[in-house]
Amino acid sequence: MGGRDPVVAPDAFVASSAVLVGDVRVGPATVIDHGALIVSSGVPVELGARVAVMPGAVIRSTGGGERPPYPVAIGDDCLIGPQAALAGCTLGAAVYVATQVMVFHGAIVGDGCRLGAGSIVHAGARLPDRARVGMCQFAVPGPDGAVVTSDLDEARELLAAADFFGKFFAEQAPADLVELHQRSAAAVAAEIRQRSR
Repeated sequence: MGGRDPVVAPDAFVASSAVLVGDVRVGPATVIDHGALIVSSGVPVELGARVAVMPGAVIRSTGGGERPPYPVAIGDDCLIGPQAALAGCTLGAAVYVATQVMVFHGAIVGDGCRLGAGSIVHAGARLPDRARVGMCQFAVPGPDGAVVTSDLDEARELLAAADFFGKFFAEQAPADLVELHQRSAAAVAAEIRQRSR
């Protein structure tokens, strides 16, 4: 995939049912538990030292074909909880990612942050060191890097201003959302076909 195979440090542990695909780099003493899926879109995915990835977590880089590239970089001593989904993001050192957290393209999570169960760090949000996003809260791009809120309407308003499709799909939103969704799906499908050759 993308001409690169995973590279795993000799003292790292990858469970037999975990899957690593493409340009994935696993650091020393890192542990990847059963059912975890780590996939490079051709853009690198890098896990630092002593990272713990729990069952069912999905970590993937995005873009790099027709879309802007977003690698994944996970710092040393991070814990990635069960069923977490990380896409094209950067985590500093010692970040705690609880169960079913989602962190999206271009998001930057500073050192020592805690992301509570079910929270979402949306595309382009930038959390400073030691920030907290509580259970089921949203961190969305804002004037100072990120706004953390439980208010869905506020989160939607801030996300609309952040231009998700323009930044992460290189698409301007047409009046017809069906057309936008069709083009987005086609771009992702083309990337999957390209990297699977």
